[in-house]
Amino acid sequence: MKLRKMWAAMLLLVGMSAQAQELPTIPVDPEVRTGKLDNGLTYYIRHNGYPENVASFYIAQKVGSVQENDDQRGLAHLLEHMAFNGTDNFKDNMLQEYLQSIGVEYGRNLNAYTSTDQTVYYIQDVPTTRISALDSCMMILKDWSNGITLDTKAIDAERDIVHNEYRMRVVGTQKILENKLPELYPGSKYGERFPIGLMEVIDKCSPETLRAYYRKWYRPDNQGIIIVGDIDVDRTEAKVKELFGGIKVPANAAKVEPVPVPDNNEAIYVIGTDKEQQIPLFLIAMKHEAFPDSLKNTMAYMVKDYLSYAFTQMTNARFTEETQKPDCPILQASVEDGNYLFSRTKEALMLTLMPKEGQEMEAVGTALREMKRIKDHGFTATEYERAKSEFLSRIEKVYNNREKYKTNDYCQQYVSNFIDSEPIPSIEYEYTTMNQIVPMLSVDLVNQYAKELICDNDTNFVVLALLQEKEGKTYFTTDDIKKTVTNVRAEQLEAYVDNVKQEPLMSEMPKKGSIVKETENTVLGFKEWTLSNGAKVQLKKTDFNAEEIIIRSESDGGESLFGHEDDGNIQFAGTILSQSALGDFMQTDLQKALAGKQVGIQCNLFGNAHGLVGHSTPKDLETLMQLFYLSYTNVQKDEKAVNNILNAVSQQLKNASLNNTLVFQDSVMSTVY
Repeated sequence: MKLRKMWAAMLLLVGMSAQAQELPTIPVDPEVRTGKLDNGLTYYIRHNGYPENVASFYIAQKVGSVQENDDQRGLAHLLEHMAFNGTDNFKDNMLQEYLQSIGVEYGRNLNAYTSTDQTVYYIQDVPTTRISALDSCMMILKDWSNGITLDTKAIDAERDIVHNEYRMRVVGTQKILENKLPELYPGSKYGERFPIGLMEVIDKCSPETLRAYYRKWYRPDNQGIIIVGDIDVDRTEAKVKELFGGIKVPANAAKVEPVPVPDNNEAIYVIGTDKEQQIPLFLIAMKHEAFPDSLKNTMAYMVKDYLSYAFTQMTNARFTEETQKPDCPILQASVEDGNYLFSRTKEALMLTLMPKEGQEMEAVGTALREMKRIKDHGFTATEYERAKSEFLSRIEKVYNNREKYKTNDYCQQYVSNFIDSEPIPSIEYEYTTMNQIVPMLSVDLVNQYAKELICDNDTNFVVLALLQEKEGKTYFTTDDIKKTVTNVRAEQLEAYVDNVKQEPLMSEMPKKGSIVKETENTVLGFKEWTLSNGAKVQLKKTDFNAEEIIIRSESDGGESLFGHEDDGNIQFAGTILSQSALGDFMQTDLQKALAGKQVGIQCNLFGNAHGLVGHSTPKDLETLMQLFYLSYTNVQKDEKAVNNILNAVSQQLKNASLNNTLVFQDSVMSTVY
């Protein structure tokens, strides 16, 4: 069954029509004002008071490196750099200087990024107390739209900056991807358009070639303006129309066409090496058709999104449990259902795998074996109940704290809507709708979805191994990978057994204490209690986040209690303690017990203090209190969890000497200290 047919089938199961023209649509959040100007420019404007007195400004372009010609490879990225080096209204470095004068810092809340199919610029957290600052930021967006000056001297000066970025970023995994992209995308332009580009093009391209790309693709019909924050929506909309409405689209303008990614009928096996690839990694992709943009505003997409969430949640939980076994050849493994690497037009189930060194083939076999087990036998009812509970708990947390939803999070949603057609319903609508739909979606439906995602043949199957290049080191071959895959596919596997502890976290409650003293600090606004056991509690009520309670406990001591001979142990003490068993619950048991609860706790060890810090929702405060109590009174060493941590750290340290950045940092620290 193709995924498209499965989407139709699952809609029928929840009482919806499978015909596209009859599918219920997802309404746009009424609080965001959207529109499209006559020249094709799309805008999103929203008043949001959290945080108050600031606003953020974005311009998203539906173009990136895949729009480049062969002589322009890297110019989409170079153009992004040039947007900060002179525009019609902000000469030379004036743009950065002006924004810095109003508290906007380059790199922190002023930046941009370029990918294969998009380029996005943003100015975040602009103070709204001065109308002139808001107008200036809209003028900057207008200049980025069609007023980047692209001065020849500025272009020449920026070439070295791009080179430096290339040297810093394109190492290890990124370097291997750059080199192997043509093999991973046979027959597709995506294989030849790594976003940072070719340095020989950056070095030798004429300024006019860069200007040609800019004139051709940076047009209002390819652009979206997003302005969210503590603003007057009516005034902002009028200003957008005034500034952007007069920009013309050239006659016979080139259309942005989707770039296809062909199916591969034979499996693709690729091995890449680089001296700075610090740890071995595998990327295993099972490609499938992308969900159509035209249907993303329908209920079908919300259902598909939930099934994808449930599938990845349960699969990753199985991998976490598997890696706790002492003889497991995997250090870490996880799956994600989304875009195939850099492409919008092809999606994939992506399995990322970190094997133990020297056990690479065993790790691949173990991971694929678990995927096959899921395909053959599905998930259990108890696994699904945990995943469902976790999903509903998360959306409840967002719903209960919706008045404090951050401005920049809204901006990212609207960028995704403009670029990828992601739906933008209100938080209230999503919460209400999903609470109606999710109870109707059974584990059988998720298992059906899993069967379609997990492939058991060579069609659209891709394996990329990323390894460290070492002198004299020989690795496995692509034939070895193929043999491992073939062997696993032929195995007959038993179903997974979900072992779940039914007892409560605490089998016996402690004797109740009392508050023997209460004082109030009126300056800082908190109460202090002294408990009958001598502990002091400082309590402060805030309105920052209605769904978050933070508890921090601290005692004097910390690292000062230990001698220098324990320096190595101290470095990992907090991590190991946070992964220890509490009471009768090993880490895997604890994760299952806490499913659906928004709660977390960790140990801290500082120079002169040590303690715990935890967080929860008001609903889960009792659970957090129990975790604190167990962390004080009943910590047990979880050998499996500890060994997993030590194995991962050991593997990273073995290869650290080949990472130039780490070697440099270590040399500086040794010299200075």
